[in-house]
Amino acid sequence: MTGQHLQPVSAQETALDAAQDGLAPASWEPAADGAPPQKGINIGRYVTAVGRFKWLIVLLGIIGGAGGYAATKFIPAKYDVQATILLEQGTGTKGGDPRAGNGPIQARELLAASGWQDLLRSYTIADPVVNDLALFVTPARAADSSVFRGFRINQQGMRPGDYVLSISGNRYALALKSGFEVEKGVLGDSVGRQAGFLWQPSAQALAGRGEIEFNVQTPREASVALIKNLNMQLKEGSSFLFVNMSGDNPQRAAATLNAWVEQFVAVATAYKKKNIASVASILEGQREYASLAVTEAEAALEGFRVRTVTQPSERPTIQPGLEMTNSPVFENYFNNKLQADSYRRDREALEKIAASARAGGPVTREAVLSIPAVVTDPAADNLRRVLQEVSDRDLIMRKLRETYTDEFQRVKDEQKTLDSLRTIGLPSSLNAYLTQLKQREDLLNTTIEASTKDLKDIPVRTIEEQRLKRQLAVAEELYRNLNLKAAEAKLADASTVPDVSIIDPAVAPAKPTRNTAPMIILGAIGGALALGIALAILLDQVDRRFRYPEQATDDLGLFVLGVVPVVESKRKRKQAELAATVVEAFRTIRMNVRYACDPSRPLTLTITSPGPNDGKSLIASNLALSFAEAGARTLLIDGDIRRGDLATTFGTPKRPGLIEYLEGTALIGEVLQPTASHPSLTIMPAGTRRRRAPELLATPRLNQLIAQMATEFDVVIVDSPPLGAGFDAYALATATGNMALVLRAGLTDRKMAQAKMAVVETLPVRVIGGILNGIEMKGVYQYYSYYQEYAATDEEPTPRLAPVAEVQESEFTGGRK
Repeated sequence: MTGQHLQPVSAQETALDAAQDGLAPASWEPAADGAPPQKGINIGRYVTAVGRFKWLIVLLGIIGGAGGYAATKFIPAKYDVQATILLEQGTGTKGGDPRAGNGPIQARELLAASGWQDLLRSYTIADPVVNDLALFVTPARAADSSVFRGFRINQQGMRPGDYVLSISGNRYALALKSGFEVEKGVLGDSVGRQAGFLWQPSAQALAGRGEIEFNVQTPREASVALIKNLNMQLKEGSSFLFVNMSGDNPQRAAATLNAWVEQFVAVATAYKKKNIASVASILEGQREYASLAVTEAEAALEGFRVRTVTQPSERPTIQPGLEMTNSPVFENYFNNKLQADSYRRDREALEKIAASARAGGPVTREAVLSIPAVVTDPAADNLRRVLQEVSDRDLIMRKLRETYTDEFQRVKDEQKTLDSLRTIGLPSSLNAYLTQLKQREDLLNTTIEASTKDLKDIPVRTIEEQRLKRQLAVAEELYRNLNLKAAEAKLADASTVPDVSIIDPAVAPAKPTRNTAPMIILGAIGGALALGIALAILLDQVDRRFRYPEQATDDLGLFVLGVVPVVESKRKRKQAELAATVVEAFRTIRMNVRYACDPSRPLTLTITSPGPNDGKSLIASNLALSFAEAGARTLLIDGDIRRGDLATTFGTPKRPGLIEYLEGTALIGEVLQPTASHPSLTIMPAGTRRRRAPELLATPRLNQLIAQMATEFDVVIVDSPPLGAGFDAYALATATGNMALVLRAGLTDRKMAQAKMAVVETLPVRVIGGILNGIEMKGVYQYYSYYQEYAATDEEPTPRLAPVAEVQESEFTGGRK
C-alpha cells in the first residue's frame, strides 16, 4: 500500500468532488464554536415526537377528562348578570355657569364619566348593599339560605368565622367549626348573641335540620369581595355603563346587582342634591354680603357728597327744563378774574389823572369819562355828577364871558365856584371813587384767591367721588350676579334630576355562563392534551438517542448516504413490498458511496457504528451484496475480530481468516472465501478469536493487506467493531482511508457518537457520511422513501449482453481490467 493512499483527502478536494458529483462534502467537521448551526423551528420533528408519544398523550387526555369530570363536583357553576346604567353627560351647566347651557336651568354634572366608575366601586355603595342583603353570611348549603332571612350583626362585638348550628329536639347549640362552643339555647330564642349576631330564626324554620354550617365575615370584607367581583365597561364617547357581576346563585347575584345599582343611583342623587344645596347656601351668604357692601358703598358716596356739596366741583348745573350747561364755578372764577383786571386798569388810569391834578394839571371831564368804570359803575355817580356840574358851570362861565368881563361880580362868583369844583370837589370825588374802587378790587382779589384754592381741590374731590362711584358700581354688579346665581341655584335645587338612571336591571339567567360541566371537562382534556404534547416535545428534546436526520447532518456533520427502512410487517405481501424498498435503499447507498469516494482510487471503506446493535454488520453485508450484484468484484472483510460472524451469515468457513493472516500463519489465498450464491462476492472471515488479536491490527500487515486487496478487487468493505469497543475501528478506518458511520434510530447514543467522531477527526480518515438504519418511512423520513409501485416485482428473461457486463464492470473498476 502506498503512502499516498493512506493520506486523507483534504477539505478542498472533498468540496470539489462534492461540487462535481452534486453531493455535499462527506468529511465530518464539527460546527463552528463546537455548536451546530442554528435553524428555525422544525415542525415536522415536533409532529413526529407527538406521534411517537401518542399513547402517553392519549393517557393524559383520559386522565384529564376524568379529572375534569371530578372537578365538576367541586367547582360550582358561575352565573353572570348584567345591568345597564345611563350616564347623563353634558346635560348640566358648562364650566359651572348655569347660563352657558341651552334649555332650562339645571345643576351641572356631579362627576365625570370616569368618576362614576370610582363611585360605583366605593364602600359608600358596597357597605349598605352588604348590610341590607346580609351578604356577610354565607350558608354552606344553598337550601339553608331561607333560615338566614333577617340575619343581622352587631358590628361592635361581632366575631367572624366558620360556625355550625346543631339542632337537637327543641334546643340548639352554636359552635365554631373548630369545635369551640359559643352558646346553647331553646329554639325560637335569639341565636348567637355571644358572637354578636342579631338573629332570631323561628322554631319552624329550624325544625328538621340537623346541622347548619355557615360563614360570617365582617361587612367590609364582604364589600371588598363584592367590589373585586364587580366588572364595568364604559366605551369612550358612550353614555352607557355596563355593570357585570357573577355568582353561584343566579337569583342572589341578580338581586345583589340590582340593589347595587339602585344604591348607586340613590347615592348619586343624594350627593348631587347635597352639592346643589351647599352651592345655594354659599351663594345666599355671598348675596347677603354683597347687599351689605352695596349699602355701605351708597352711604359712603352720600356722606362724601354731603360734605362737599358747598364746595365747587366739576359737576355741571342742571336746571329744570334746560339742557346741561357749563359749571358756574369756573364761569364765576374767570368773570371775577376779568372784573378784577378791569378794576385794576381803571384804578391805574384814575390814579394817573389824580396825580396830574395834584401836580397842578387840569382834570378834564373827557379824560375822566374815558375810563369805562366811571361811565358804567353806579358807584361813580357822585364823580359823574361832579363832572357834570363842572361841565355845566364851565358852560355858564363861557356864556357869561360872552356878555360880561372877568370883573363882573357874577363872573367872579361863577369862576370861584368853578375853581372850587376843579380843585376841591372834583379831586375829592375822584379820590373817594378811587378808594372805593381800590376796596372793591382788593375784595375781588381776595375772592379770586379763595376760589383759586377751592378750584385746586376740585380734582382730588372728583377722583374721590369717582372712586366711591366705582366702588358702588362694582358692589351693585356683584350683587346683581350673586342675586341671579342664588335664584338659579334655588331653581336647580327645586328641579334637580339625577345624572344616572337604570336602563336595564339585572335578570337572573336560566343557564350558567361559566364553569359549566362540558366546558370544565373539555378544558381539562385540552389542558391534559397540551401537557402531554409539551411533555412529548420535552422528552424528545432530552432524548439522547438518534431519531432524526438533522441530528446526523447538524449535530454530527454527516452527509446522509442513505436510509434503510425497518421491515417488521407480518403480511407476506407487505414484506415483499418492504423488501423491494430495502433493495432500492441499498442501491441508493451504493451510488452515494461510489461517488462520495475518489473514483480514481480503489474503493476501500470501513463500516462502523458508535455502539453495538446499530446494524453495521447488516449494512456492510447488504452493501457488499449490492456492489456484487452490480458486477463489481467485492471483498467483504470481517474486521470485527472480537464478535464478528459474517462467515456464518454467508455459509463460509470461519477460519483461517484475518487474524491468521495478520499472524502470518495463513496465506492470502487461504483466507479468501468465495460465496456460492454471489460469484462476485468474496468473504474474509475474522478468524480465530484471541486476546492479543486487536494488537495485530496495529501491524503494517493490515495496511499491506488492504493495499493488496485494493489492486485485486473493485470494492473492499471492512465490517469493523463499534467505535466504542476499542481502537479496532480506528485502526481499520485508518487502513482503508474511508469510513461510513451507521446510526440506528431509537438506539444510537448521539453523545457517544459525537465523542467518538471527535477522535476520528484527529486521524487520517475520510468520513464519507452516515447510513441511517431501522427507519420508519414516515414523518420526517417520508421523503427518503420510494414509490413501491415502481419496484420490479416480476422479471422477464433477457439474454445477457457482453457490452452491458463490460460497462457494469467498468463502472466499478474505473476502466481497470
